[in-house]
Amino acid sequence: MNYDKGYFDSPEFRETLKRYEQAVRLNTTPYLGVDELIDLFSYFISIDKGEDAEDILSIAKRLHPGTPESIKIEIRLLLYRGEAQAAKQLFSSLKYTEESETKLLKAEILLSLKEYKQARDIAIELLSNAENDGNNTYEALEILLDCGFSHEALFICEKLLHASPKQKSLIEVKAECLIELQRTDEAIAIYNKLLDEEPYNTFYWEQLGHIYYMVKRYGKALECFEYEITINDEIEYAKMMQAYCYYNLRDYKRAREVFGAISEKYPDSTMPLFYIALSFYHEGKKNIARTIFSDITTIAQEGTIEMMLARINKAIIQDETGETPRADEAMAMAILMHPDNMKQLILRDRNLYELRDKENLTFDDMNLLEAKEWSPSEELYQLGEHLIKNKHLILAKRVFRYTREFYSDTSDIDAYIAYILWNTGEKDKIEAAVENALEGKSCILFELFDIPYNSNIMTKEFIRLITEKG
Repeated sequence: MNYDKGYFDSPEFRETLKRYEQAVRLNTTPYLGVDELIDLFSYFISIDKGEDAEDILSIAKRLHPGTPESIKIEIRLLLYRGEAQAAKQLFSSLKYTEESETKLLKAEILLSLKEYKQARDIAIELLSNAENDGNNTYEALEILLDCGFSHEALFICEKLLHASPKQKSLIEVKAECLIELQRTDEAIAIYNKLLDEEPYNTFYWEQLGHIYYMVKRYGKALECFEYEITINDEIEYAKMMQAYCYYNLRDYKRAREVFGAISEKYPDSTMPLFYIALSFYHEGKKNIARTIFSDITTIAQEGTIEMMLARINKAIIQDETGETPRADEAMAMAILMHPDNMKQLILRDRNLYELRDKENLTFDDMNLLEAKEWSPSEELYQLGEHLIKNKHLILAKRVFRYTREFYSDTSDIDAYIAYILWNTGEKDKIEAAVENALEGKSCILFELFDIPYNSNIMTKEFIRLITEKG
């Protein structure tokens, strides 16, 4: 397997790809060597074309049945699909050897199983072997990076570069290390230098664009992705990122056009539909947005963050358009059927929630998500605060009352409930909530009602003060 990202732009690989695509058009099976099939498989995985990668596996099984290479392709396809346990089981059918490629594959499986220390140990072993070739060194460093050992990977990379300063695969890994460490100016400088030498290298344009995107320089990111599309308009990742850039630059019409084209090609994908709905909403077309979010709930799988966020956004729009009882029902369903991982509820820059994946996260997003271990109750609490901030008080009450059951100290939640009741025509029902908030020394209660903190104030006195305040 050729791990040099620029290899996919090389005449040698493009000729192999051309032969394969011609055979597909003619509905024939081309004879391809196992190395060529591995390269084609790696290419389709790199551009997120899983169905084409499956076709390559089928050809490999027909042309080279039972070979270790065909089995390794199948293992990599299982890893791509997120089926790490199945990949581990299939790997056990291989005759394990001490060769570097087999060790690397084992490390990838361990990485997918989140067994980071074991994966790291294999990578370090390979890197300590002086006879390793460039590809194995590159992959071992990538394993270290993916396991979260960015500082260690950078240290080893710089040591190797001292001996081989012009080895591009090492320069590429160094740039990736710098990105992981958020040393973005240094990474940008590396990619600009590489592009001076190879101006048509789509991987470098893509990496540069992604750095700019992560630091929210969306105009520069857009320029990079559009260069990439100009060089090769078949790279769907670049088109998706182009659409994200348009959305973040508030060019909602062009965002909808690109997301629309992607949605037509992948009608079962919720991501482009989600951003089409968001774009309509920001253009003031709330009813269209609500309809699309409703459509997403018929496509998305139950118990996923896509389903939950679609229901939340639908509820918010219904609340804004005077359908608060129906909005409350939608919110009830969203929180009742919530997924285990709701971290995206923490990312709440705008009124509606945006669907995120690893590609459209910024450094600000990543830092927030990784700031601590977020529990489901904390994630739901964040949703309640978001709804309060955007004046969706009835929906917030639903969320806080549900979340309250999971907290031992409910004083801050009771403070929010008191505030909601006071501002939604139920002032006569706030006494219990105020009392609980005061007993728990909730600062939030005083902040919400804009009253100086007083640790000794009694419930009736607090209510008298806020009544007089109006």
